[in-house]
Amino acid sequence: MKQKAAENLEELVTTLKRWQEIETAAVAQTSAIMEKTKNPFIRLVMEIIRQDSAMHKRVQQVILDSLEKEAFSLTPEELADVWTLIEEHAEMEKETLVFAEKARRNCRLFAQRHLLTYLIEDEQKHDRLLAQLEDFKRNIYPYA
Repeated sequence: MKQKAAENLEELVTTLKRWQEIETAAVAQTSAIMEKTKNPFIRLVMEIIRQDSAMHKRVQQVILDSLEKEAFSLTPEELADVWTLIEEHAEMEKETLVFAEKARRNCRLFAQRHLLTYLIEDEQKHDRLLAQLEDFKRNIYPYA
């Protein structure tokens, strides 16, 4: 059983490192596309993808570090120190979703609607990330 777990961990590490290589290539390729075009819409899409790829690589590295160097830890005190600010930020994210939805409802232009949809999906992603922190809080404080 331990051997299978070790093999799975080794495969996970290998997969993450290969994925990082692809994300690095994606950053370079999107930059090359941006250099080749002056079109603001194409440049914006490539910039979004480039920044996401850079962030993906960073997240992958944090995962790798947690597997190879030091596991994640989160104490109740660490969470309590910032929880009020996290709740305030969660409210801000909900407010941005209201504005984004309103903007999309009022927009009849094809490209702009797609960009607004992108923004809504990104704001929803932020909301899910904050909800995950809420899950961590429930697990740290099971009776809270």
